[in-house]
Amino acid sequence: MSPDSPLSTSPDATLQSDLEQARKRFLARVKDIRPRLHRFCARMTGSALDGEDLVQETLAQAFYNLGSLKDESRLEPWLFRIAHNKCVDFLRRERRQREETVAYIEEDVPGDVAGEPGLDEEPVSEALAALVAELPPMERASVLLKDVLDYRLAEIAEVLDSTVGAVKAALHRGRTRLRALHQVPRGADLDPEQRALVDSYIEYFNRRDWDGLRRLIQADARIEIVGFPDTTPETYFGNYSAMPWQWRMSLARVDGEPLIVHWRRIEDRWVPHTAVRLWWREGKVVRIRDYVHMEYLLRYSRTEAPELA
Repeated sequence: MSPDSPLSTSPDATLQSDLEQARKRFLARVKDIRPRLHRFCARMTGSALDGEDLVQETLAQAFYNLGSLKDESRLEPWLFRIAHNKCVDFLRRERRQREETVAYIEEDVPGDVAGEPGLDEEPVSEALAALVAELPPMERASVLLKDVLDYRLAEIAEVLDSTVGAVKAALHRGRTRLRALHQVPRGADLDPEQRALVDSYIEYFNRRDWDGLRRLIQADARIEIVGFPDTTPETYFGNYSAMPWQWRMSLARVDGEPLIVHWRRIEDRWVPHTAVRLWWREGKVVRIRDYVHMEYLLRYSRTEAPELA
């Protein structure tokens, strides 16, 4: 076949195709781990949406560094180690740490917590685990991995690049601090201008008023459906028009954070499905990040919107 034939495939195109196939195989391999990764990242950051963004970053880094994974049976702890590092970087970047990270040493370990698995104290409940954003990162990760995801102490030490003694101390201290807390801190409210813009966006969406939305969205706005390439307003609205279930949007609080929540009707109930994040400038939407295909996004979050529940 001639190199100029329209049916010939360039080396670059073949390489891209092979890379895409490899990426799809990798995503299929980690499909069952993703909800657990998200649960961890969401609790570490205190945000279901930030947590999913970090899952995306974790999987991207893991895919391009698969060659460094020598034992495939260690895939899950390897992914959690990457995710943990991403979360710590995020917390530093956002200045969300409420105190300096404590250097946990063997002397911090209470004398009655020597054995695996129990530390002779009860794991914290899911309700208390929702408060972990109040803890320093080491304590936060230790509580999540042990009490929420049921990792063994040695596995936690591997993920955190630490020691079993340090993990025991962090776990004990984290549990103690969590039990002294009473409620999830309430996230910041939207200011009146932000609230008016969000209300308009939600109203247009619920009326399927795509022309109204086009007027609200800046012409060169970046529109992203998480897990898929950037798209256009037409294909974005078309995605919603073709959705096979009954849906609506509302402003709700997800673990205390005000978010636009996508609700799905199941029988006679509205169930929180996923969420949407918007960026604004001068009264226009300049970026949309929609998590509609991340069906696990709100699975372990507390979503409050009494009028729809």
